Amino acid sequence: MSISELISRAAGTVTELVAEPGRLGPRDGRTPCADFDVHELCEHLLNSMNISKTAVRREVWPDGRWLEMDQPPWLKFPAELASLTEAWSAPGALDGEVALKGRTITAKVGAGITLMELVVHGWDLARAGGGDIRFDDDVLAVAMAQVERLSGTLRGRPGGFGPQVLVAPDANTLDRIVALTGRDPLWHPHPAP
Repeated sequence: MSISELISRAAGTVTELVAEPGRLGPRDGRTPCADFDVHELCEHLLNSMNISKTAVRREVWPDGRWLEMDQPPWLKFPAELASLTEAWSAPGALDGEVALKGRTITAKVGAGITLMELVVHGWDLARAGGGDIRFDDDVLAVAMAQVERLSGTLRGRPGGFGPQVLVAPDANTLDRIVALTGRDPLWHPHPAP
């Protein structure tokens, strides 16, 4: 299965999550990303998706550009996720190089980063609402490989990964992914007293 198809499947899973009003928790609710509340995380994901679409279309994302969530996620994200899938499924999307956040990388690496963003932030949003999200095993396998590849580069950087969280050797793939990015797989928006 191609990375484009995996992006499509991950985007479908995130669309199912966000399509139900209230499933992500309150707008100002906590998330596993200590720097973001639910609204801020939605804006981060919105911008990540649009930066990715701009890159795969071989266009330039202007420095300092920031998109704001002008609608609730259940209204805004389905079309954005469909557009992201369409962009990565276009003929030639995976050929050559793309410019992503000021760096030139192969299109396939850019697609892997896009997949990783959907999986990790999809999990963040599901957990912010007190729930879970289930991605297909093949989506998780590729996202895990991407997180492993980038963990040394992104760990401790602003906007990167936090300190790795230890998990049991038999932890499922999604728990291992979020732990590698510095998130606690057991995180809940309302910790027990």
